[in-house]
Amino acid sequence: MTISRRTILGGGLAAPATLRLAALGGAATGGALLSSPARAAQDAHRLTLGATELIVLTDGGLSLPASTLAGNVEEAERSAFLAAGGFDTAMRDSALNITLIRSGDALVLVDTGAGMNFFESAGLLADSFDVAGLDREAVTHVVLTHAHPDHVWGIIDDFDEAERFPNAGYLIGAREWDFWMDPDFLVNNPEELHSFGLGAQRNLGAVAEKVTRVGADHSVVPGVTMIATPGHTPGHMSVLVEDGGEQVLVLGDALTHPTISFERPDWQPTSDQVPEQAIATRRALLDRAATDRLMLIGYHLPWPGVGRVEAKDAAWRYVPAG
Repeated sequence: MTISRRTILGGGLAAPATLRLAALGGAATGGALLSSPARAAQDAHRLTLGATELIVLTDGGLSLPASTLAGNVEEAERSAFLAAGGFDTAMRDSALNITLIRSGDALVLVDTGAGMNFFESAGLLADSFDVAGLDREAVTHVVLTHAHPDHVWGIIDDFDEAERFPNAGYLIGAREWDFWMDPDFLVNNPEELHSFGLGAQRNLGAVAEKVTRVGADHSVVPGVTMIATPGHTPGHMSVLVEDGGEQVLVLGDALTHPTISFERPDWQPTSDQVPEQAIATRRALLDRAATDRLMLIGYHLPWPGVGRVEAKDAAWRYVPAG
């Protein structure tokens, strides 16, 4: 079955509530996800790495059932762990931290945010550009870590279908592209992924002629490299930034919660599409980050998502930047 523009307009993107509840592990009911608090665009968080500047912008946030944090763990165990860390045991707030990398003449954006059709509390990236005094037309490259809604539904303007970053070229992992752009996506994948697939094909299809599909260790510009971190999605990639003898790893969704992802890496978020592979990826990243003292920027870690990893007992812990 080919997903066409008519299919999308007729059955997918016209129903935001349905989209917000899709592929969340069946835990959401009623309008739980619609009640997430509004977030305002805020000043950018900036850091430098040699001659490279990294700018973290907000796209708002999501509020999801806490059950989505660990589908393979009993509720009592999950709730006890969250409560011990001071977290809500029913719902989880999840930031949307988007990284912009200025390197020489290049301005590289990592992911495009959720756009206006996913959550009412998301879709603030354009406002964040304005608040930070940045020009979206100056973006030269857009790197897509993966094609979940909160990462690619901001590619186009949902009202007039214009590109939000009209002068940029796009890069995505070849495996990720092939998975989502499969003409038989609806036949080959479970129903809970259908709305995600419709949205991915709508947004990726709008810039298809500008997309470069890449493999692991692809250099975007000198010092900015896409690395394979699969499991959350089949072709998920992260971005390693190197300059001045230092490194920052922009994680995408490889690590998404400030305690569970680090201290319980074997717990499986319901959004991980290849769970066992995602666990292996988390463990490898955490070991590398702790050993090499890498700085991390997490898309869903508490704003601005910048911190480091330390070994803790038989696992690790997240240390936010001061």
